[in-house]
Amino acid sequence: MSTTLRPWRTTAAVVTAAAVLVGCSGTDPEQSQETTTSAGAEVDPVYGERNGLDLIELSDTKPEVAEVEENNEPNRVAMNIPEDPSTSMSFNWYTTDATDSPMVRVSTSEDLADAREFPAETAEVTSEYAERDADGHYIYASVTTDEEGEFLLDDAGEPEEVLGYFTDEQITLENTQWTAEGSDLGYLGLQEVQEHTNKATATGLEPDTQYYFQLGSEEEGFTETGSFRTASADTDEFQFIHYTDTQNAYWNANVNNEAAYGADTLAHAMEVAPDADFALHTGDFVEIAQVEDEWVDNLDMSRESNMNLPHAYTAGNHDEYTVGWQDELDTTAFNEHTNVPAANDAVDGGSYYSYDYAGAHFVVLNTNDNKKSDDNPEEGAIGAEQMEWARADIEQARADGADWIVLAYHKPVYSASYHALQDEDVQVTREEFVKLADELDVDVVMQGHDHNLTRTKSLVYTPDNYAYGEVEDTEKREIDGVEHHVNPDGVTYVIPNTSGTKNYDAIYQKGADHVHHVRPKLDWMSEEDVDLWNGLYDVAEQPNQVDRFAESHENDRQSQLQTFAVYTVTPENFKIDFYFVEGDLHGGGEREVKLYDSYGIAKQ
Repeated sequence: MSTTLRPWRTTAAVVTAAAVLVGCSGTDPEQSQETTTSAGAEVDPVYGERNGLDLIELSDTKPEVAEVEENNEPNRVAMNIPEDPSTSMSFNWYTTDATDSPMVRVSTSEDLADAREFPAETAEVTSEYAERDADGHYIYASVTTDEEGEFLLDDAGEPEEVLGYFTDEQITLENTQWTAEGSDLGYLGLQEVQEHTNKATATGLEPDTQYYFQLGSEEEGFTETGSFRTASADTDEFQFIHYTDTQNAYWNANVNNEAAYGADTLAHAMEVAPDADFALHTGDFVEIAQVEDEWVDNLDMSRESNMNLPHAYTAGNHDEYTVGWQDELDTTAFNEHTNVPAANDAVDGGSYYSYDYAGAHFVVLNTNDNKKSDDNPEEGAIGAEQMEWARADIEQARADGADWIVLAYHKPVYSASYHALQDEDVQVTREEFVKLADELDVDVVMQGHDHNLTRTKSLVYTPDNYAYGEVEDTEKREIDGVEHHVNPDGVTYVIPNTSGTKNYDAIYQKGADHVHHVRPKLDWMSEEDVDLWNGLYDVAEQPNQVDRFAESHENDRQSQLQTFAVYTVTPENFKIDFYFVEGDLHGGGEREVKLYDSYGIAKQ
């Protein structure tokens, strides 16, 4: 048996540490590539190419693992929209130790004169940090695998056999496109650290009022001063930012840091919309929720923005993922890192909730509700209890006179890439969800997950086609230079591409044969089916075009073009602006922001 040893996996179940590996002591790279293990199996030890990957040198000795430093200054700060943002605001932060009397101090004065103090509830959590060396490089082990390429682990979850070690210091953008998934790279050890979350909510605030705050404790000190504005109690104009899928991956952190792109995109969005009242993130904070390093990168790099812009966070599927060789999901990570409400006390890879903002009603759903249970026997993205709650919640909001109903969730039912028509958990509830949105007069649905730029036309439910939607014939009118649909009965579905670096291609624009090629599970789609799907959209594209999309649809994760949306809302108008941010962030160049597309909904 001849097998090539790859740096992302060692694909021979019987390889032993005695195998000759490039970079190991006594190895001559010019010698024959074939060697024999103690079990008699011939092995090609060269760490060959994947997307241009140069040879990786293995070390017989594992680099010394650096300890995770204590940090009792408030970090990983999140400021979250509560159920009533006109009179309250919620906060979450981390410290290593439980500090004495943690709190948020809130005042209408920037110097925090006469600040009111709101105590935080502290809970111990177990964080899992990647093993890294003293310079911060991730430490990987090349380990044996089975015939399917899965790591061979013992009962304790440790590798049965290690062939050598390497770090990501050897990986650069110059020697690789680096699009591998984390589990394809190598075995990553994790170390458990006991930390503490601190959750506080400031209540009894005045509507439509500017506030300043600090987080922390007298024992360890307080943060810099942040700010927020409470919602107006009355119907009024407001703005908010929509971005999605920051999804920074640990294996790219020292190569082409993705969290930095997400943070920069949010910062530019706040420059474009300095009066934005909050941001709505539609899921996938991080790539692997179990790896705490990703949360640290994501939240700390966005700290300045997070301290000055409240967020409504939505759980994405990656926000409960663990490293690829573990079967369990981390169903509490999302709620440990945020302080969002949890209707029905349901915490399952996220939570669902709603809030009112100046005449608009927002409903945030959790598409990680896809575990088999009596409530959800078919493992749909949204279970029966959550669907019933959403229906009752929206009906109440309409009865209360909401000007607009906005739904937000992660996994899309309409998008320009494949998830909406292939994800099995979405298919279970897709028709019911589209029908519910239509029946309850939802105005706009904000989605994520598919990493492409999507805006549908005004769609109404129909049982007569596989899409469960057809285009409504609406009046169109230009208002302030922007085309608006006037008094639509249908629903507009939106995905603002991604604020991270990972892209999926808009596959349907390339025809049925291409769809079949890149997504064989969609081979049922005829050219007529593809045309019907494409006809549902005003915008359906991937702004970042790369050569690999000719043969694939996903996982180009080195994009230097990110997207966000800004929404301007009055009782009569709901305006949607798509913006691009483009440029090499790590190369030191200027990042350029431009308005790409504008559209509106008018109720007159």
